[in-house]
Amino acid sequence: MLQKLTKWMCLFLGLAAAQHASAFTLWGPLEVFQTADLDYGTRFYYQNVDIGTRLDYQENGGPKNFGEGSRLTTPIVTYGFDNTFLEYFGAKGVAAVDSAMQVLNALPSATSANLANFLTDGNQQINYTAQALDLMDLKSTVMWLMIEHMGLEGESHVWDLQERAKYGPPACDYTYYVVNRNYDPVDYDATPYVNGRLYNYFIWDGCTIGVNVGDSIEIPADTTATRWTSVATGQGLQFGGFYLNVTRDDMGGLQFLYNQGLYAYQGLDSNSTVTATFANDTWEAVETTNAITGISNFVGLVGGVEKITFVKVQYDSLLNPGFTPINYTYTLPYVTNSRLTKIKVTRTITQPDVIFTAADLIASEALPNYTALTRTGSFIATTYVSAGGGVTPSTINPAMVVVLNNVGPIDYNYNPGFMDTQNIFETPISNWGTFDGSTNAPIVYPVGYSLAELEGEVLSGGETAPLNPWSPVLNPSTNTVTTTGGAGGAGGAGGGAVGAVVH
Repeated sequence: MLQKLTKWMCLFLGLAAAQHASAFTLWGPLEVFQTADLDYGTRFYYQNVDIGTRLDYQENGGPKNFGEGSRLTTPIVTYGFDNTFLEYFGAKGVAAVDSAMQVLNALPSATSANLANFLTDGNQQINYTAQALDLMDLKSTVMWLMIEHMGLEGESHVWDLQERAKYGPPACDYTYYVVNRNYDPVDYDATPYVNGRLYNYFIWDGCTIGVNVGDSIEIPADTTATRWTSVATGQGLQFGGFYLNVTRDDMGGLQFLYNQGLYAYQGLDSNSTVTATFANDTWEAVETTNAITGISNFVGLVGGVEKITFVKVQYDSLLNPGFTPINYTYTLPYVTNSRLTKIKVTRTITQPDVIFTAADLIASEALPNYTALTRTGSFIATTYVSAGGGVTPSTINPAMVVVLNNVGPIDYNYNPGFMDTQNIFETPISNWGTFDGSTNAPIVYPVGYSLAELEGEVLSGGETAPLNPWSPVLNPSTNTVTTTGGAGGAGGAGGGAVGAVVH
């Protein structure tokens, strides 16, 4: 009997451990100690050590301790495309971005999410034709960018250096303080697991090669396993890889950040104005006040918006560059005088929050350390200061410009030994593509650039001048969208104007 009980107890503990073998990392502004010598910010040396890196891994912020993460305070984020994107990626590129947004828009609200419905393994699939051609999936890249924009980092921050201190006469003798900034979505304890995978680390230090940088590099305990699993892990996307959805731990992080019951002292972006305050019928009744009505730089203790919805708007078309301002309203849970209430917010934008563009990102880079993309990012700090000096959450500014490299492939030659098309050291610049698990041939960008041309380049080792056709997008008569969302921000979100494509 005791033996059976012991077996059942072991099984129970094993199941409990499996249920909690998950975690997410929060994102926010870099702190004073998060400096380049600890490999924060550009993550350049992490990228060189991590052979699996596929995308640019420059970070616009850094990992945060529990309770310090940043989030959006607007439930609707608009996006659009400028001429440079439309000329290079065309209608198919727009469709790829739209597909990424559709995946994110289909996610449940924070309070209704069931993490058991999301994959831990197998979320990234491989299209082997695209992999052989070094294609990066545009849709999956956008999914990663938006997950980051919502406030999550990935598995490259399970372990981080808090300090790297010189201690001895030998030039490269250091002590390292390593911290675990990865939190379980159920009990919020720090954990070395992500999507059921245990991560250990080794400390890499460039001192011996004359580089003043150290970092703790995550490695899976199971060295045969795929190294990265979550969409939030920027360098996890492989050549030829594409995501089916977000993973369990991506959703767990979003569920934590955007729950309406998670209150944080935050501000609104500059386009938002508080237009009313009122009591919530389901909460304790409070006396309404107009004291904060009309405030455009509001800061207060607010709850999460439950869900972020991405809405496409037309912007900077080749034929009609005008943009009609868009207005919409939403409500936020709000604490005032130690009581629960709500604020009504009206937000007016004069351009999309997220703008997708394309440019030559190679000219300013020293090959082979090229950049596949760049993006802007900023945070809205509050005036609240912790009496003990603790870090308080910031608000993620919805505005962001994404620049995708539109030059490549480029062959990398050097002297001696690699001086012609028959002796190429490597081709570090990959092409953008769109593909899935079907038998359909991958779409290769720029528009009009055929798969056969790319295959010819790969087989011959040479280059073919890419085509760059004109593919304008028309604005309809109006692109004004007025929508009202509750805590979830979903109401009317699908009303974004969509233009017609001219071929």
